[in-house]
Amino acid sequence: MTAARPSAPDRDHRRVPRPALGVPSLTLLAAAFIIGFDNVAFWHQLASVSRVGTTAGLGFASATAVFLVSALALMMSVFAFRWIYKPFLIGLLIVAAVVGYFMQTYGVVIDDTMIRNTLDTDTGEAEGLFNFTLVWHIVVFGLLPAAFVAWVRIKRAVWWRQALIRVLFGVVLAAIAVGALASHYKEFSLTLRQHRELRMYINPTYAIYSAAELAHGEADVADHPLVTIAPHAHRTAAARRIKRRKIVIVVVGETTRATDWGMDGYHRQTTPELAALPNLINFPNAHSCGTSTAISVPCMFSAKSRADFNADTAGYTENLLDVLKRAGITVRWEENQAGGCKGVCDRVPTQNMRKMRIPGVCGDGHCLDSVFLHGLADRINATSGDLLLVMHTMGSHGPSYFERYPKAFEKYKPICHSNRPQDCSTQTLTNSYDNTVRYVDHVLASLIGVLKTKESDADTALIYMSDHGESLGEDGIYLHGFPYMLAPSQQTHIPMILWLSPDWRHDNQLSNACLSGLKKQRVGQDNLFSTVMGMFDVRADVYQPKLDLLAPCRGQGSVASN
Repeated sequence: MTAARPSAPDRDHRRVPRPALGVPSLTLLAAAFIIGFDNVAFWHQLASVSRVGTTAGLGFASATAVFLVSALALMMSVFAFRWIYKPFLIGLLIVAAVVGYFMQTYGVVIDDTMIRNTLDTDTGEAEGLFNFTLVWHIVVFGLLPAAFVAWVRIKRAVWWRQALIRVLFGVVLAAIAVGALASHYKEFSLTLRQHRELRMYINPTYAIYSAAELAHGEADVADHPLVTIAPHAHRTAAARRIKRRKIVIVVVGETTRATDWGMDGYHRQTTPELAALPNLINFPNAHSCGTSTAISVPCMFSAKSRADFNADTAGYTENLLDVLKRAGITVRWEENQAGGCKGVCDRVPTQNMRKMRIPGVCGDGHCLDSVFLHGLADRINATSGDLLLVMHTMGSHGPSYFERYPKAFEKYKPICHSNRPQDCSTQTLTNSYDNTVRYVDHVLASLIGVLKTKESDADTALIYMSDHGESLGEDGIYLHGFPYMLAPSQQTHIPMILWLSPDWRHDNQLSNACLSGLKKQRVGQDNLFSTVMGMFDVRADVYQPKLDLLAPCRGQGSVASN
């Protein structure tokens, strides 16, 4: 005999009743949750610059919490319209959870540069950051609160009463925020004046502001015509005097820092092959233009110095490659990064090395940097005239450092096998990273070896500089992309070398003494533009002799010997 189905009233009785909340209550709950649970990085920063352990410090922290909750709730209430409010709250909670995870886990700040990096990240790079902890964090701090917002009912009233409630709610929130500021005005004033960076840690408002700034800049780039620089770029008499072909390889490194560079005084000799080469100049005091690829790569090829560089205007302005091409130099770009050349190579022939099929070097759409060595001599022979060949490498790209080198280069052990560097010990993480530097050393030395085979009919040279450095947990910071004005030296102090063949030195009358003295200078990515122009004897109004590293050494009479 079949049991009777429960009646509709019985089924309704067993349902969990949906609570009903007014817009003010739901707004305050969401704001308090975000400020309390998604702003761990902010509270850590505030604790590091204020005396939270004292009674006065606790009072200031409490006033800060009240101010942030009130201010965020006030901003959220602007979107409290019937059909958009819940979707807005749900989206905000999920965004805050994601931003909070990366800020708390890696010690980064989500500004426009970091967002630009994220947009340029491909599936493979994203997988390197994907792990169970990320999923768990988003579920607990994003999806569950979002589900609660979707579940609760919002109390409704006649339109004029709703309008009155929202106006009064806004006035009360503004009054509370002002009162919180006034209660500890001196502490707020001093702290924010001395630590302006604190605003960058407020989640999600700073990330949203940065995204809006980036979108505005990208819109300007899309609507702007290409700006030509150096329309009259030309070769000098010296270029006509030297009959031998010039071949220059510029290697753009990735995430390799000077701190772990053997020739820069690191306690490990991570650059043994380069250190053994004659005619090589190492620059121990080199610095990057930015702390991310999206900034540093366009900047190093720009005619602008770091102080004047703007990533948005660079998107529609010609660069070094355009100038050299106009002057008659053969220019080629070879790419081993998923994120590409950041617009720098858009107008020159480009080869995607990741599409190569070389056993033991390439697989699953990724290649080790030794891919550049395969067929290099043939690629050079296929060109004519003076040649600039730019190689954009994977270098020491994290967080999966152990994937950047073959097993044969696992010299330092044990290593970190995780894509969550914060889960590894300092020693295993450092070992993994230092192995990447050893491999960078090997690839660079091998490239120079190929150039040496061309010395019979060409003057050859190689320039290497990393795009930026990397943090390996110092002060709780990992990876890179920190705002430049706050970035630790590990992210801005980079390795840089210059190798010139003996014939290059001879034909350009470069003195040994002068070249040896270059290593004492503070140099960086600002020097690349004019130095490469000078190496090819190209002149234009954008050429700056003071930034050409070799300019003071040319024609000094004391010619470098073989």
